[in-house]
Amino acid sequence: MRSIDIPENARPAHPYAMGRKYSLGRNKQHQYVYRRGKSYPGKQLVLVYLRARELKAAFSVSTKVGNAVVRNRVRRYMREDFRLLLPNLKSGKYIFIARSHAAGASHDALTKDMHLILRRAELLTEKAP
Repeated sequence: MRSIDIPENARPAHPYAMGRKYSLGRNKQHQYVYRRGKSYPGKQLVLVYLRARELKAAFSVSTKVGNAVVRNRVRRYMREDFRLLLPNLKSGKYIFIARSHAAGASHDALTKDMHLILRRAELLTEKAP
């Protein structure tokens, strides 16, 4: 069976597409943000933030949260929520860490928790919902 190649210009470009350019990168960068950044706790998530010129993000889910299926689901939820908030965020380095309560939480609960943490940290711009 042959696959059909879709030309680049025919693919729909999502305005809030999150690609590699928003990735925090290697362990060295993570350690730097953990050391220098400020922590903002929530019920299901913890945010570690460090001011910087560009916007970078990382999402961490420990094995304490659950098995691989649960961890990947929580990570997908966090990435999606962050992707939708991209135009409303201040520049800096963000690390979102899922707590063990995140395993049983719904997507809506994680979204609300992320919004609450970002508002408390005053990292959302005025035009944020």
